[in-house]
Amino acid sequence: MPMLPLVPTSGRLELRSLALEGEKIILIVRTCGDHASCPRCGQPSARVHSHYHRTLADLPWAGIPTHISLWSRRFFCDTADCPRRVFTERLPGVAAPHAHRTDRLRDWLVHTAFALGGKPGARLLRQLGIPVCGSTLLSYLRAQTLPAGPTPRIRILSVDDFAFRRGCTYGSILVDLERHQVIDLLPDRSGTGFAAWLTAHPGVELLSRDRSSEYAAAARHAAPQACQIADRFHLLRNLRDVVWRVFKRHAKLVERVVAPGPAGPVGCAVPSLTRLRLDREGTRERTRAEMAARFTAIQRFVQEGMSQAAIARTLGLNWQTVHKYAAYATPPERRHTSRQPSVFTPYQGYLLGRWASGCRNARQLWRELVAHGYPGSYRHVARLTGYLRHQERMGAGLPSSPSGMTPAQATGLVVARPEKRTADENAVLERLGKLHPEMQVTLTLFASFAALVRERSPAGPASRVEEWLAEARASPVPELAAFAVKLRQDLEAVLASFTLPYSQGQTEGQVNRLKLLKRSMYGRAKLDLLRQRMLQNVVG
Repeated sequence: MPMLPLVPTSGRLELRSLALEGEKIILIVRTCGDHASCPRCGQPSARVHSHYHRTLADLPWAGIPTHISLWSRRFFCDTADCPRRVFTERLPGVAAPHAHRTDRLRDWLVHTAFALGGKPGARLLRQLGIPVCGSTLLSYLRAQTLPAGPTPRIRILSVDDFAFRRGCTYGSILVDLERHQVIDLLPDRSGTGFAAWLTAHPGVELLSRDRSSEYAAAARHAAPQACQIADRFHLLRNLRDVVWRVFKRHAKLVERVVAPGPAGPVGCAVPSLTRLRLDREGTRERTRAEMAARFTAIQRFVQEGMSQAAIARTLGLNWQTVHKYAAYATPPERRHTSRQPSVFTPYQGYLLGRWASGCRNARQLWRELVAHGYPGSYRHVARLTGYLRHQERMGAGLPSSPSGMTPAQATGLVVARPEKRTADENAVLERLGKLHPEMQVTLTLFASFAALVRERSPAGPASRVEEWLAEARASPVPELAAFAVKLRQDLEAVLASFTLPYSQGQTEGQVNRLKLLKRSMYGRAKLDLLRQRMLQNVVG
């Protein structure tokens, strides 16, 4: 690997001396040569007008900041019709006019800005001996121009949205699936902006997208020749949401089935001391009462024939809350989310056994638990023994950990591939189907649709999809019937997804990369900066 020269490569520079001033190295450099060309008319001139001095920051030496003290010259321009009478000699390859850094140092800053962004890049450069501000790096990033040249024809395009600020502002990312490259970023996810881009870039033959109706309508309007492909993952995800809503309506029935695994036999309630939050028990009861009262009020207004918008105004609720509660058959209940096992879990049986044998001393119980390997503190054991005393005084038993399944857990079992399910999981699905006819229909139709999506067989998918749509429309499950209506509206794209190999997988990966860039920029990720970093070949 060749070594870098002490001064930037140029036949017009001459190193005179070195100096060490404080904590930086100074290179004393002068220009040489007997003439220079006028930057306006291009004619050479040998008549020197004067000398001037400028200081340039250069690459560091072993982490020590280095500066070039450059003595340059001014020349007379003797061309009669040139408006420039005096000019300074240019140093191409060394530094731009009026620059405070050499070209090779600027290249370092540009590459670092593309790779790391502002603040992270500035921290790295300071460790290398280049004191620079993060905003300076971003200014270099903004000043770069994208590579010029003819735009290649895009045959297979993918479009998806991404969040500038989640829940507030979104943009669109366009990916060439043939070249595996990001083509452009759009400032919004509207159909108008995407249609304008398609009009400016004709020739798209295949368009992969999610279930967005905005993108679909824009493509039909601006690129009617393009075959649209609905993403298979989003198809299954939409149907999974349907299954979850059905299970949510029948949550009381779903709770009767125990999740497969170490939960124990059906109907087994395990005494639990590992998730006690005594300060929240009253709050939970108040929350349940409020949810039940809200459910009763909404159902009463629905039976009276009031619209959901009017109910929302009357009760001061969001319309989405009213819509959700109106679909329930019973008052909803908030369930605990699954958590990692507590460090106390292996020792709770020993504590309960010693308590039943008559030991009431918290300090003694803690010492015995520590002797058995318990790594926790005395305070936690004292809190649990205090709770046990309270339960004895009140004549109440110990709390039982919930043994039934949640709608989300049941949905997860349904979505899993059949070949990856265990015998216990298949048995649980059979029990779920026997609880209610709607649940049985939902499980059957999901399994048949998932088989269509996963097989991707080009042999007659249209007839099989039509049969599935007819069954879903005729089913007693309103959620499935609504899903079938939306699916028929996008039927051509759905059928294309069963026969063509393209999907949104590559685009989701590019969105992941974009999120990484956005978060590494600490909130400075505006569209121009994101577009520069995503479209430049400097970062791959």
